[in-house]
Amino acid sequence: MSISKVLELYARSGRSLIDNGLNEAALPIAVAETALELFAQQRWRVLGGDVYHLTEDGRFESTYEDWFYEGDDVDASITVARDFIRSLNGRTGYVVFVVAEK
Repeated sequence: MSISKVLELYARSGRSLIDNGLNEAALPIAVAETALELFAQQRWRVLGGDVYHLTEDGRFESTYEDWFYEGDDVDASITVARDFIRSLNGRTGYVVFVVAEK
């Protein structure tokens, strides 16, 4: 599988954080599981991530909830990320993933 599925997900659902001074894109928590599946297929480690919510005026604001993974195991990194996302209990918001190749 190519990275085109990852790019398609970000193009379709991602939101830029450039107005926050960050050259990153956030995905709705609702599609985070799909992103994790694609990262696993690409064999990308998920090193961590941050959670944001959208304010009434349309700006992203950090919830100061985050997680990290320091190991080398791709599957373990996906499990840590998946457990964190599930701990959000279906809340609305956005997540930024930090990933690394194998």
